[in-house]
Amino acid sequence: MKEIITPCIWFNNQADEAASFYCSVLANTKIAAQSPFVTELNISGHRFTLLNGGPKYQPNPSISFFYICETMEEIQQIWNSFADGGKVLIPLDKYPWSEKYGWVTDRYGISWQLAFGKITDVGQKITPTFLFTGKQYGQAEEAMTAYTSIFKDTGIDGISRYGANDSPDKGGKIKHAQFTLNGQKFMMEESAQPHKFIFSEGVSLTIHCETQEEIDYYWQRLTESGEESMCGWLKDKFGVSWQVVPNVLEKIMNDPAKAGKAAQAFMSMRKLDIEQIVQASIS
Repeated sequence: MKEIITPCIWFNNQADEAASFYCSVLANTKIAAQSPFVTELNISGHRFTLLNGGPKYQPNPSISFFYICETMEEIQQIWNSFADGGKVLIPLDKYPWSEKYGWVTDRYGISWQLAFGKITDVGQKITPTFLFTGKQYGQAEEAMTAYTSIFKDTGIDGISRYGANDSPDKGGKIKHAQFTLNGQKFMMEESAQPHKFIFSEGVSLTIHCETQEEIDYYWQRLTESGEESMCGWLKDKFGVSWQVVPNVLEKIMNDPAKAGKAAQAFMSMRKLDIEQIVQASIS
């Protein structure tokens, strides 16, 4: 299945170094494309964009990556590598929901939830996971409903809720949920614990569009009560950052004769215009 929604992670000029690190730690990982600004990484068939954006934003656990390990050896090896120079959020151990599970932020600030299990239990090796905290606490179910109304091939696969005695969390709020957008799996969690992070541009989600009609649609739906930014970036009403980009842009930017002119064009845009970008690249 071709992924329409893919994560983009903001780095302070460490994207190349991070890509090499992930290739050494995670099986079936390779660099698909690389430039001074962007590194495209393929991890077990999942596409990640590593962006050299500078010091302005940093990733945080508000969007983490749930990673299924099918052997105990795999989960221990990855855990050791990620914890080295990283930060343990939930220790690797046996829990009621998993024979072996741990949550760790690696040395580059990327958060991973490692779990021993079968890929068939979720349907994919890596699943982006939203954590609603702070001022966004209590909005997870609304967000999940909104997202499944915007995208195609969607559904809510299951919801586990907090009980009345799960203080400080409120009974009925989402402990864990899984849902589908465009045939891809995503997860939702909420936490009333005091956290010092919320959603940011440090980890965004890119929507890859074939047509201007698709760009217009996603831009209009996701900016409702949200916030427009530049170069195809936006924040939805829940604070989650998205990029709405045409597939043709990648091809143009890989052509040295066209990249500069195209960049000048789209850098001045909010919502991206395919025709204007293409015309600028050949003028």
